[in-house]
Amino acid sequence: MRLLNIGYGNSVAAARVIAVVTADSAPARRSVQDAREEKRLIDGTAGHRGACVLVLDNGMIALSALQAETVAARLQNEHEGEKQE
Repeated sequence: MRLLNIGYGNSVAAARVIAVVTADSAPARRSVQDAREEKRLIDGTAGHRGACVLVLDNGMIALSALQAETVAARLQNEHEGEKQE
């Protein structure tokens, strides 16, 4: 299982990530709030402002302080590494 670094020493399983979106939109903020209330939120911000929301295939939502572009690039690099092995 490959892990995706989402910042501040936190990681999620790269294979479980369905989508990476910015946390600026109202629907993303609602998704984070709903997940928090339903105990489905993985908060990887270490107290910083959440900038990126990762939607996982098991219904969990991961919040990261890193920009969506940074996390998406890391995820892309992770998938390219899988193809080479």
